Amino acid sequence: MKRIGLLLVVAVLSLMVTVQVFADDDEKQDEKLWEEKDFYPSNDQAAVSYLVFTDLLSQAIEGTEYDENMVQQIAEEKGFWKGKGKAAIKHKEALDLLEHVFPEQSWEAETTKNKNKPVKWNEAKGYLNSVADYVLTDDFYEEESFNGTALINEPGVELEEVTFDGDLIITEGAEGETVSLKSTKVKGTVYIQDKVQNELVLDESEVNQVVVYSMGAEASDWSLVWNDEFVTKTIDSSKWTYDTGNWLVDEEGNGVAPGWGNNEQQYYTDSSKNSFIDDGNLVIKAIKEKSPVTDEYGSYDYTSAKLKTKGLFSKKYGKFEARMKLPEGQGYWPAFWMMPEDSVYGTWPASGEIDIMEAAGDDTSTIGGTIHYGQEYPLNTYRGKEYHFPEGEDYTGYHTYSVEWEPGEIRWYVDGELYQTLNNWFSKGPNQAANYTFPAPFDQPFYMILNLAVGGWYGGDADETTPFPGKMKVDYVRAYELTGRDYKEPVEPSTNLEPLPEEAKQPTEDGNLIYDTSYEKGFTIVDENTDTMDETYWNFLTLPDFGGQGSISTETIDGTTFAKTEITQPGNALWALQLIQKLSIGEGRSYKVTFDAKSDASRTIMTKVSGGAERGYANYSGEQTFELTDTVQTYEYTFKHNQDNDLAARLEFNMGSVSTNPVWIGNVRIEEITGQEQESNQKEPLADGNHIYNGTFDQGDFSRMVYWDFATQNGADAVASVDPDERFLQIDVADGGTNPEDIQLKQTGLQFLKGNTYELTFRAKAEQSGETAVINFISSDGATSYSGQKSVSLDTEWNTYTVPFEMTKETSDLEGQLLIQLGGAASDISIDDVRLMQTSSYIDYDNVDMNPLSNGDFSAGMDGWESYIHTPKEHPASAKVNVQEEVLNIDIANTGVEPWGVQAFYPSLSLTKGVTYQVTFDAKSNVPRDMEVTVENAGYYRHFEKMISLTEDYQTFTYQWEMTADEEVSLKFLMGHYNQFNQPHTIEIDNVQLEVVVPE
Repeated sequence: MKRIGLLLVVAVLSLMVTVQVFADDDEKQDEKLWEEKDFYPSNDQAAVSYLVFTDLLSQAIEGTEYDENMVQQIAEEKGFWKGKGKAAIKHKEALDLLEHVFPEQSWEAETTKNKNKPVKWNEAKGYLNSVADYVLTDDFYEEESFNGTALINEPGVELEEVTFDGDLIITEGAEGETVSLKSTKVKGTVYIQDKVQNELVLDESEVNQVVVYSMGAEASDWSLVWNDEFVTKTIDSSKWTYDTGNWLVDEEGNGVAPGWGNNEQQYYTDSSKNSFIDDGNLVIKAIKEKSPVTDEYGSYDYTSAKLKTKGLFSKKYGKFEARMKLPEGQGYWPAFWMMPEDSVYGTWPASGEIDIMEAAGDDTSTIGGTIHYGQEYPLNTYRGKEYHFPEGEDYTGYHTYSVEWEPGEIRWYVDGELYQTLNNWFSKGPNQAANYTFPAPFDQPFYMILNLAVGGWYGGDADETTPFPGKMKVDYVRAYELTGRDYKEPVEPSTNLEPLPEEAKQPTEDGNLIYDTSYEKGFTIVDENTDTMDETYWNFLTLPDFGGQGSISTETIDGTTFAKTEITQPGNALWALQLIQKLSIGEGRSYKVTFDAKSDASRTIMTKVSGGAERGYANYSGEQTFELTDTVQTYEYTFKHNQDNDLAARLEFNMGSVSTNPVWIGNVRIEEITGQEQESNQKEPLADGNHIYNGTFDQGDFSRMVYWDFATQNGADAVASVDPDERFLQIDVADGGTNPEDIQLKQTGLQFLKGNTYELTFRAKAEQSGETAVINFISSDGATSYSGQKSVSLDTEWNTYTVPFEMTKETSDLEGQLLIQLGGAASDISIDDVRLMQTSSYIDYDNVDMNPLSNGDFSAGMDGWESYIHTPKEHPASAKVNVQEEVLNIDIANTGVEPWGVQAFYPSLSLTKGVTYQVTFDAKSNVPRDMEVTVENAGYYRHFEKMISLTEDYQTFTYQWEMTADEEVSLKFLMGHYNQFNQPHTIEIDNVQLEVVVPE
């Protein structure tokens, strides 16, 4: 059958074919690229016309049999050339046509020499012969080898156990029937024209790379480095692996959170029923199962798949794109996104997340692109924007979604249209004093993910309207390197603090962003999903989705009006009962939140400033958890708003899930403190106990030397710097001077407490062995040395050095200094990982509560003790906790699915840093099982944790730990779901003692 359609049209990729110009040995090909026609020249030295050269190319691509009128007509219709048919074509013009059809071939030397000379007939044949060494036109090839580049321009060609030492080119002439490569090896690259990319099938074949090209493309700055065109019969395991299950798990495989932390309903499998190749597409299929899928954590009504390149391919910076079509239906949540190969900055999302595309199945007109960053959850934040398709289009059709990621800038595209550029984000580790240097966290390799979730926070749960199965079809996934120019240099983010618009909710005369602090306007009750919140004053929410029940009123305490929340059902989430007021906040501005609160017993509440539904409930301030007592106390926190202005932000007090104890809240205030933040020179030890700030030289501005002072004197000449890739301090010494003090590295504001001992550790090396670093711990004014000078001899290889010192027992210095003297050095010195840790504390035991826990024998019933049973809509726990015959009795009907789903705990224990505590208790279970014992603060940081095995007989358990901070903590017995154990049983606990261990 003749094919109408000149191949000299459409648009492009690259064809990196190495050609030999004027290779006019026609006999080296199995078949010639063309059949000569009567309008071809008869003399090798005759000039070649546009018409002839165009017809040669047309035959090379699709073996057409056009007559000269048809060739000219098609060329003119396509605008390729007009009125030039019989004119002689010059070398430059001929090569332009060749490069249009076979992009990236190069005849630069020839075009320079002969570009304005007409092409002769023998030269034209040489050009065409140089495209490929072999033309495969037979229907079937078996057990053959081809030493060079081969070309297929016919449909239905089958190759079995064939080897190509070079490249294989498949043109649009293959359209109509599958080109099959079975047990075939291509040592080079398979180039296939985009019109027929889905005609290629690889069956147990080994191919270096498959590149889809299109004709007529202009040169791009981006070069392909990784791709999957999904031409294999099964999913390529060298490119993709799977996440399976429904739960997030830790490194030991223990369940951390259900629904992948997003409330997702599906169970991900690696089964071919949920992900497979079909007609050149990866298909991810979400299925509603006839019978639920079960695992050790629960059962699930839906299955789907999540594919990722983790461990197989990751990249820092580049262009990442996929062409796909998405399913429509309530609850579908398809996504194409990226996560860090290694979480170098901390757990999610401190190490970042890039969402290239995600969509909610109930709105086919919109997709979103987002980055997640900040501090570790729950102190996280994000930025993003939605893309709205033009009228008549939606995501159920094929579209190309991509990001271009450069240092300090990420750009989002749909079908090549730029719709969002972001260049402002941050990352801060849990044990760091400052943000990691920009562009962290987006300066590390990330891998790609494709998944189709069912349910979750983004679009809600599936329901009876959801059409199953749902299919996410992916035509290709590609990654590129920027080669046409250098990557951008990152620019530190800055924010112009412009006034909020007039329609913003303005502060009161005293600067408070919260109105009606005395609750004179009352409360708008929101207990149905259809209810509307008040935009100005207070709202009380008990939405039915979360099972919270309660009431709100006012009560005066010491002349101040408080909002009192009575709780009858705590619900299944912290936000099951909420007190909310909306406010307007601005990008780049800092705010301080203060309030008074109490309960009638110890319990926690969580408060935050967040966005509303239209902002995806973005967390602006981080979740702030506070321990309430039975007396009124003042609580406060500060935050910087790192997202766009939000004129309808929400101050939330979340009182659900934890307890039925009531909550009183009063004197609520939010004020802007931009520019008023004052940093004390006194450096509180970091969360991990390190007294040194930025000891890893990867924080602050681009110098990466924030908190450090470097100086030279007495003629010494040295420069301190930090390479952004190596990230250690490099001191380049031109002249080391004569004395140690001539080159100084210093950190000030360190807390040296009387009688305590400390240990300094650091890694270092020198260009020459024997260079000396002199360490000194000195007073804030530099007049007193607390340690005396201690010398360390450096080697040419990295080593870790340790320097201890003991502070005098007479005094403390809260602004002491670490001084590292490097003068006298003759070679360069490198330093990294500086840590100063307290190794022992001087403790005045006369001021320590030696027995902080009372009623450990339960003689006063549950006095001092509390319990918690987690009862979400799905898989709730069921248990009764009470005291029987002066023994704590936990009667468990169902453990639920979380280890913390059944608890008995003693809150508000005030423990002292540096003190060793001992807990002792007796426990048994009438059915043998495991139970976990923890000591943790309101933010769930565990100072102590131990898994124990209970038997039918009482056992006495005794454990010790040292407190690393002065904190209020809870002693908890966690009796929920462990090790697939879930059956009715009873646990008894008695004789609980918590006491101080005094050293001899």
